[in-house]
Amino acid sequence: MPAHRINDVPLVMFLMTHAYFCFYHALSNVMLRRVRTGLACSSRLVRRTAMGAVVFLLSYATAYMETLTISHYPYYKFVDRSKMYTIGSLFYAIYFFVSFPMFFRIDEDAPPRGKTWSLGEVAVDGLGASMLVTILLDLWRISLGPVVDTETYGLPWM
Repeated sequence: MPAHRINDVPLVMFLMTHAYFCFYHALSNVMLRRVRTGLACSSRLVRRTAMGAVVFLLSYATAYMETLTISHYPYYKFVDRSKMYTIGSLFYAIYFFVSFPMFFRIDEDAPPRGKTWSLGEVAVDGLGASMLVTILLDLWRISLGPVVDTETYGLPWM
């Protein structure tokens, strides 16, 4: 049965993305909450190191598992499957390196003076996180280049 498509991807997949990301971030909050409460009596350095390690591992695992699960979907093709699973998943994890702590912060940490987050504050934090992800992805593109070998990469004048 033919479906409505955008860039040859069924429209329903765009709608499912929201559900996937809600699940990933809700699960990350559970894990990060466990680390924070489990290490509440530890030093600040230990807590921050543990949170950073959990964010990194959870980000990479999420990106890897999503790459692995979509690999059999007929609308995705990989030039080099091995590099996409390992290096491509690390590139994709950049999104989660930023979004997991930001989502945790918005969900768990109350703003000063006990008030709730306003829609504007959440929007500004979300847009800031998006900009940080864009910068990190661009730094990867400029400094490390593509996951698979291509003719050119980086800035056109370099």
